[in-house]
Amino acid sequence: MAAAIRSRLPVVRIFLLPYLVVLLLFVTVTGAGSAWLYYQARQAQSELLIHGLLQTVTPVLEHLSHSDLSAEIDTKSSWLQKTLNTVFSKIPELEHVNVETSSGGFHKYHGTGNHIITRKTTTRQNRQGQDLRSSTAPRRLYSESKPLLRIEFITKDTTNSPVHIIFGFNRATLQDAVGRAMMILRRAILLFFILGVTCLLIALGITIWAAKKTRWLEARMQKLYQRAETAELMSGLVHDLRNPLASFRANLSSLRILPEESEDIIEEMDQDLVRLDDKLSSMLNLTKKHDEKVKEVDAERLLQEIDRLSAPFLLKRNLSLQCSSVVRGPVLVMENTIRDALLNLVINAAESGQQGGVIECEIRAEDAKVVITVRDRGNGIPEETNIFAPFVTTKEDGHGLGLSISRRTVEAHGGSIRAHNRSGGGTIFTIVLPQPPKMEAER
Repeated sequence: MAAAIRSRLPVVRIFLLPYLVVLLLFVTVTGAGSAWLYYQARQAQSELLIHGLLQTVTPVLEHLSHSDLSAEIDTKSSWLQKTLNTVFSKIPELEHVNVETSSGGFHKYHGTGNHIITRKTTTRQNRQGQDLRSSTAPRRLYSESKPLLRIEFITKDTTNSPVHIIFGFNRATLQDAVGRAMMILRRAILLFFILGVTCLLIALGITIWAAKKTRWLEARMQKLYQRAETAELMSGLVHDLRNPLASFRANLSSLRILPEESEDIIEEMDQDLVRLDDKLSSMLNLTKKHDEKVKEVDAERLLQEIDRLSAPFLLKRNLSLQCSSVVRGPVLVMENTIRDALLNLVINAAESGQQGGVIECEIRAEDAKVVITVRDRGNGIPEETNIFAPFVTTKEDGHGLGLSISRRTVEAHGGSIRAHNRSGGGTIFTIVLPQPPKMEAER
């Protein structure tokens, strides 16, 4: 019986690795997309917050453009002072206000006990190179590290004198306000991210389960295949044994009728028994387990043994064996079984109908493999004939098990064997045997 078929479904390589790649891409793309979405939403929320603050201070600026500010600066009970005190109460994030004109100004800020303190100023602050525009305030809320986010407005009063008014907002308080508004979005991003990863992991688990189920079904199919193959082998063996048994019974009957020809009849009966023994021995070789150890074998010596063992058989047919080796160093094989397989190929080549000449046998190294070829100039292989199947033969007296045994021997090495017709007539048998990396490096 042929060796059991191993499952060719590599679960890790076909299913697990692609899913891990998909999971990595999902995490990368989703993470990058979520970060981009979060920062864009935070920027939009910052713009909304700053816009709300500016809406509160805009009436003050509009009133300034219709007032004479020189009369308002020194008077603590002026509308500007009262209005700014109201703005402080409406905007908890406002920490200070600085009003500057060409003639002077004042600075309002939170003092002890959260009281508003007003202090008169005489000189303008140097703000050269600083960006205090309201249009950049949402971006500067997170790009700067100073404790205050300052926004400057420049206008003119009724006397056409320039007025600089600077609002300073507590940066940490503004960021907390934006963070509270972004809490829902952060939770939603995290929730959908976890759901996405969970769905991928569930899909991976289902796929692995399906792969294992498929492998289980494969194992069941292998058993069915082995049983069918066993039945086919037994059927072929029974059919193949009936002919020598029928001949044996006929000779036994003839022995009773024609005792004077007993010597010839007994000789034919002995030949029938030899045929039966050959078929049963071949069947045992086909079904026995390959438990021979793999060892290092010199390729030249292996070819010399094939030449020596096949020489008597080839001489009867006026043939010779031409061997060549292009392998430096030993090859790793089961010596006895591979020798028997090669000898069987050479004998098959000699029985292929070739009239004289040579049969070629070559061993060469190719990548991490050893390739063995046997070439003849015989009749070739009939089309659509699986000559490696049990009980399939192109010879009149063949039992069709030799090439099946050779195939099983090669497969026990983890290799492959194939045959095809040769240009100009004949057949080429090719055996490919894998070699460990160490052996290939030595070669």
